[in-house]
Amino acid sequence: MLVFFNIVFRMIHFISYQLGEVEVSNLTIIICAIFSSFTFIAVGISSYKLYKSLINKDDTES
Repeated sequence: MLVFFNIVFRMIHFISYQLGEVEVSNLTIIICAIFSSFTFIAVGISSYKLYKSLINKDDTES
C-alpha cells in the first residue's frame, strides 16, 4: 500500500507544477507554450510582409 502511495505521489509531481500557491498542470503549460509560439510566428510573418511591402512600394516609385 505504501508503494502505491509513493508511486501516486511521484505521478502528481509530474502532472502539475507548483507556482507559489497555484498548481498548474502540464497541459496548461503546453497550451500556453503553443499559443505563445503561434502568436510569435504570426507577428513575425506579419512584420515580414509589412517590411516587404514597404520595400516593394519604394522600388515602384523610383
